[in-house]
Amino acid sequence: MHPIASHPRRLQLFVAVWIPATLILVLAPYRAVGGPWDQAWPLIVWAVSLTVPALATWHISRSWTHSLGTGSTFVAAAASALASAGLWLAAGYAGMSLLGPVAPILDHLFPRLAALWLALATSALLVLLATHIALSAMEEGRLAAQRALQANLAARDAELRALRAQVNPHFLFNCLNSISALTTADPVAARRMCLALADFFRDALQAGSKDSIRLGEEVALAQRYLEIERVRFGERLAVVTHIDADAADASVPPLLLQPLVENAVVHGIASVLDGGTIRIVARRIEDHIQVTVSNPNDADGARPGLGIGLSNVRARLETIWPGRSTVGVEAATPDFSVTLTFPVEGIS
Repeated sequence: MHPIASHPRRLQLFVAVWIPATLILVLAPYRAVGGPWDQAWPLIVWAVSLTVPALATWHISRSWTHSLGTGSTFVAAAASALASAGLWLAAGYAGMSLLGPVAPILDHLFPRLAALWLALATSALLVLLATHIALSAMEEGRLAAQRALQANLAARDAELRALRAQVNPHFLFNCLNSISALTTADPVAARRMCLALADFFRDALQAGSKDSIRLGEEVALAQRYLEIERVRFGERLAVVTHIDADAADASVPPLLLQPLVENAVVHGIASVLDGGTIRIVARRIEDHIQVTVSNPNDADGARPGLGIGLSNVRARLETIWPGRSTVGVEAATPDFSVTLTFPVEGIS
């Protein structure tokens, strides 16, 4: 699309500046040599017609501005402006010759002013051509930035999908371990746990299909999972949650806390003889949300892990809020805690 004709405001500005400029360009020399106003109307039409080659210079420049260097571009621009002005001048000369009977002064003065008009028109077209090149460069820059942004968003979305997909097998692995531990000791409880997990999976999959959910919903999902684990651990597992009212509506990626509460069960509750309490605390600190998941910690009885859950959480936060989120880990006894900090703003 033409960078001037396709933008109403640019077109209005062009008309407001170019038409008066061309009239001055043609009529000022004509009046300077004594040309009468009553025979100037053909010159007015001819002056306005310079708009056609003026707008066409953009299409001309498009054919070589991307392939020529700076020096060659200037030479090509000057030659293009001179050729366009020459064609415009030749058309004007032919027209004035035909209008000789009704405007004889034009047929007389045109040869005297032709060189000056050629120089002025070439200069005006050269300025406009430079403007077109600048606008074209701006447009190309805008399109390149837009393409880069789209590519970046596509890459980010692909990375998020891969990270989200990683949560499910990790989650399923821990769930199967929980059920396996009950199948021989308490088959009835194992069956109850399977049914509860089926319901939980349905809700988790619905949440996982979204780009983001409310922090309050995410914590509720984590609570449901922990209630299911209580089928196995009984009174050994207690859960305490606290969410500030001004933090509950913050947007978070779905199942963000799931790996953390799973780790709290597998590496915390299951490793401590008397069990303990898993705490989920969320609060707002100015323009950031801070979520802490803590669990009892027994360094001697802890089960070794691969670190998949924690690294997944860290990668998801960094992908969504690069450089603006943190994951802090405190592995002191008797409590192990993970603290997530990220902006309040929604996920784009």
